[in-house]
Amino acid sequence: MEREFALVRGAPSEAAWDELTAALEARRAAGEELGPWAEALGPELAAWPDEVQRLLPLQWTYRLAARGSLPEAALVNALLLSDRWATRHFDEFRPLTQREDDAYDILGDEYDDVTPDARTEQERVFQAVELRAIRSLDMAYFSEGNPYSPGPMVWLEKPELLFAAPFIVGLRELNVAHALVNWDEAGAALIELLRRAPALRRLDLSQNDLGEPALIALAACPEARQLQRLVLTGNGSGPASRRAFAAAGLRGVVEDLDDDDD
Repeated sequence: MEREFALVRGAPSEAAWDELTAALEARRAAGEELGPWAEALGPELAAWPDEVQRLLPLQWTYRLAARGSLPEAALVNALLLSDRWATRHFDEFRPLTQREDDAYDILGDEYDDVTPDARTEQERVFQAVELRAIRSLDMAYFSEGNPYSPGPMVWLEKPELLFAAPFIVGLRELNVAHALVNWDEAGAALIELLRRAPALRRLDLSQNDLGEPALIALAACPEARQLQRLVLTGNGSGPASRRAFAAAGLRGVVEDLDDDDD
């Protein structure tokens, strides 16, 4: 039995996933196309529980960002588009292009033999149909103010790209800590997000300076009742928003609402 099938038919684990992606990467380096492997392994991996994260590797992320399509990306269920990558792979990390005139040093092979289309790298990733099985998305930006910060990996100035992503309906966990500070009408956008993501259960909105009106609107949103965890530290909460979450039956769901002294 090929090593790859032994891994996917064994006990599901993140360690097994890491071994699998390393094995597939070795096959790519040897000149093999990974499309047939993705087709063969996909049904096996579909039997794994969603709780076992199958994270899109950093280099696969950059290849997808360059090409707009990557067959092996269909095997993943978790996407990290955060500067957290830089803590593990600083020399390999760079932000994705987010505007037409953005330019970064290319650090890997992602553009080898590729003629990119007119979209930005950020758009290619969010629009990739191979990512429709994503259940966890982390776009947190946590290193602002650090003089060595490489900057955010993605920066959504508007929410529409996220709203239209092929994975939004099945998304269960979303971390947008310090990633929404440029959104206009953030409260209304978050309500629309909850409507488009009916499977969402865990949402981290920390450090976005949302303010009381947005928090009160969020508490009043019927779709917020689907959440099992809502992190709101650093959003200017006050007595009115705390009462609103309590009245909505969500105080047991909300975490770190800056209310230790109330």
